[in-house]
Amino acid sequence: MRYLVALYLLLLAVLVVQRIVRQAIRGQVDLFSIRNLFLAGFIVFQLTSAILGLGFFIFGDVQPTNFFLVPLIYAFMVTVFLWLFAWSYRREWSPLRLVRKSGSGWDGDAGGWILLAFIMLGFGIGLKMGLIYIPLINILASQAGGGVIAAAAACAGWAWAKNFRNPTIAVLAIAVLAAASALILYQAFGRRPVLGVLLAFGWALYWGAWRTLPVGALLRRISIWGTASIVLLVAYTASRSAAAQYDKRGITEMLRAIVDIRSDDFTAGITAVFSGQNAGGLSMWSIETYGSSYPYDPLHQVKYLASIPVPRQYWAGKPEPLGKLIVDHGYIRRKGSGNKYNVGPGIIGHAAHDFPWIALPLYAVGIGFLLRCMDEKVRWSPHVPVALLPMGVALGQVLALPRGESALFLFEGAVAITGAWIFLRLGGRIVSLFGGMVQTPPEEPWDPLLVGQADDDATSGTYSR
Repeated sequence: MRYLVALYLLLLAVLVVQRIVRQAIRGQVDLFSIRNLFLAGFIVFQLTSAILGLGFFIFGDVQPTNFFLVPLIYAFMVTVFLWLFAWSYRREWSPLRLVRKSGSGWDGDAGGWILLAFIMLGFGIGLKMGLIYIPLINILASQAGGGVIAAAAACAGWAWAKNFRNPTIAVLAIAVLAAASALILYQAFGRRPVLGVLLAFGWALYWGAWRTLPVGALLRRISIWGTASIVLLVAYTASRSAAAQYDKRGITEMLRAIVDIRSDDFTAGITAVFSGQNAGGLSMWSIETYGSSYPYDPLHQVKYLASIPVPRQYWAGKPEPLGKLIVDHGYIRRKGSGNKYNVGPGIIGHAAHDFPWIALPLYAVGIGFLLRCMDEKVRWSPHVPVALLPMGVALGQVLALPRGESALFLFEGAVAITGAWIFLRLGGRIVSLFGGMVQTPPEEPWDPLLVGQADDDATSGTYSR
């Protein structure tokens, strides 16, 4: 039975990819959209991860014992989640009218955006390094700083997108990207922040120029950028294995770890990236375990999300993340307790733990609605880059939502986007003092790819701004 379920999940992954490509060709959903980043993460963390477990018995620290009923339930939950997510995303919710409203912002030439990129790097350094020692706000400042640093990379990408054949702008943009990638490592050694910087840079390139390219050229450029990002991510993951011997997690340790990388570290890096950190197997284990060996904790992720801003020192009973609970519930002792090690239970694992009859539809519909709002804001704001670029600074968090600890990633993504939005506008004001930017007047929201359609449909009245 597990082989049949693995085959079904493979077919489901192919159908999801086919839908993404078909809708991109038809202009219904952009190829590089927030929804598609989430679906890419879902394919890796919940589909291919489960396929490797069921088809090749590649599980992580825990695995289900019933390989007949549990895989069937898992396949059913995955299917229901994707169906409800798709329904929620395409539904015309009333609040979308508010999301589509436009406003004023800052814009300028390539020099202005490069200057803004360096100013954003300065803001990011101040948030991540200057405020790190102030209690209560240090964690939020660090998370916001990560978003601001990713926004610096996005500013550089936006400048390059508008002047792609200018070698000076290209060199400066790559320099900003390298600086942002190095700064994001301060007090952090996770994959999501680094991936967030790379994706923010690519996000700006796509929305600044690539989006209007023919489909073939667009696919080639995204494939090249995506492949380069994956290679860098694998190398970075390998360096994390080499750096496990170090107590600190900073730039110096990262450089030392690069020298210490072995071939086994690269193998482990490739496995970690493409196995989805065994989130599929952990989700199946959660389906089998919660509600029987351990009771359900209804809407645990909602409660955990609400509790995140409160320091644990002031709330003794603050909910623990599910990734740490599984370490204890699954008796995972090879890598220490949950205080030192946690796992990615997968979004389906969260639903299984949080009482699936309520949690599964709520999480699927809620995430679909949220991502639709974000994509709508982006789609109708290409003329307001200070509103568009912040939406790309948390793509690493979006990609990881299906991996598990979704509440934490959602919170960190919101803080990063808010920080980028605030400091981009502040930075734009500073750059305007040097004549590099001007404040744009409020305009009616518009989508440049629909302008031609507007002309074609003028007589039929099928298009409206």
